[in-house]
Amino acid sequence: MGTVYRALDSVLERTVAIKTLNRDLPDDELAEMQARFVREAKSAGRLNHPNIVTVYDAGVAGEVAYIAMEYLEGQSLQQLMKSGGALPLDKAVDIVAQVAEGLDYAGRFGIVHRDIKPANIMVSPEGLATITDFGVARVPSSSMTDAGKLLGSPKYIAPEQVREQPIDPRADIFSLGVVLYEMLVGKTPFEAPGLDVLSLLDRIVAEPVAPVVQQRPELPAALDAILQRALAKEPAQRFQRAGELAQRLRQLSLPPESVQFDVDAEPPREARTTQASLSKLLADLEAFSRGASSAEAANEFSMRLRKAFHYLEELVRRVIHASPPFAVKLDVIYLGALPAADMSNGRVECATKRLGDAEVVDCVTLTYRMKSSRKARIVLNRSKAGVLKRHLDQARLNFDSREVTDDAGTVHVEAFLIDVDLIATATLRGDYEGQSVEIVCENVGVLGPAKYRLASGEFDEAIWEFGQLLFGLPSRFAGLRLPASKDD
Repeated sequence: MGTVYRALDSVLERTVAIKTLNRDLPDDELAEMQARFVREAKSAGRLNHPNIVTVYDAGVAGEVAYIAMEYLEGQSLQQLMKSGGALPLDKAVDIVAQVAEGLDYAGRFGIVHRDIKPANIMVSPEGLATITDFGVARVPSSSMTDAGKLLGSPKYIAPEQVREQPIDPRADIFSLGVVLYEMLVGKTPFEAPGLDVLSLLDRIVAEPVAPVVQQRPELPAALDAILQRALAKEPAQRFQRAGELAQRLRQLSLPPESVQFDVDAEPPREARTTQASLSKLLADLEAFSRGASSAEAANEFSMRLRKAFHYLEELVRRVIHASPPFAVKLDVIYLGALPAADMSNGRVECATKRLGDAEVVDCVTLTYRMKSSRKARIVLNRSKAGVLKRHLDQARLNFDSREVTDDAGTVHVEAFLIDVDLIATATLRGDYEGQSVEIVCENVGVLGPAKYRLASGEFDEAIWEFGQLLFGLPSRFAGLRLPASKDD
């Protein structure tokens, strides 16, 4: 469908990957393929997760459609499998669990990848798995239909795709199950020598999956149970969320119970506020804040910043200080989502400065706290433990870790116990000369730092969706995030 180039962004001095759409298509098909190509950028660009590729830009230059995205070091899972055949259990489980965590995050937005296969999974030298190529993804708001068309790679598609039935994120769980099966056995569960595509599709719909232990008896029986559930013909019989699959796989690779930390149980929350009430509250808050008066502002740009200040004040009062409290989940590399944390201690401050004869808003700062009585735990090999420590330190999360040794005293893995108690900050600073606003965040919607720069007009529309950003929900901010600098 496309060609990927390594390129240099001369403005930001960073290496990027640029994917262009091949033009060797009939004219009547090219427009549809360009629309799907742009949809890839739209679907991936709104997602911000360690296991999903970051999209920087997309568009059409002349007659060439392109997507600019982060350049990923390493090799595809397809290349990795070809270089060594069937993968060791611990490596296969870790890669698939990471991909499942990324798919779970995409599923929260209603996005279905529809083409999960080894060629669309990159693995870094440190073992970080990243999902790429959302070129046939189903986006909830898309008006494009695909009636009568089989999208995806035949060996990996789910039965409901073959039957041209409606699909949801559970189709990606099936495809990922096929990938795991292939990683362990060396071939997908439904392929056979000399089989044509139609026969292959018939087997996907009707043929039961042969237990993986028939070909690798040394594998644990629990793995077969996981695969059978992931590869169930009916979506209702599969894992209902990819995060469930990731959790089950992580449990397979845990060391003996003696090296585990004790973990606090989650307290009952009979009165936890519902997602529906949150959505309504954010919508009401936007309507209230857009209509607020700001006649005291010295000029239009300062007025926009002052209205943002009043919006954030109401966000603190109605949402951050809500009773019962709303809970927010942040994603962290290798772990997936941290335990749900309640928000509190919200505060908004507004600083002004003199600009000519007028006093204008210089910056607006929001701070709040997120805390959970539960702790997160994970066990990683030493190289990944080092990566996780950097991410936790960057977010200022407290954690305890213990090295786990064998009888010979050799360290194989490290066990982590992570406290979920952190401060989030967002500073909105106006650039009056450039008529833009820079927003510098830490732990707002995503773990760690994030920066956004919005032109005055963009800011006027996007600021009312700051509540969505705070909870990691779809918003305009997803496509406005600046790439991380070396200092971040």
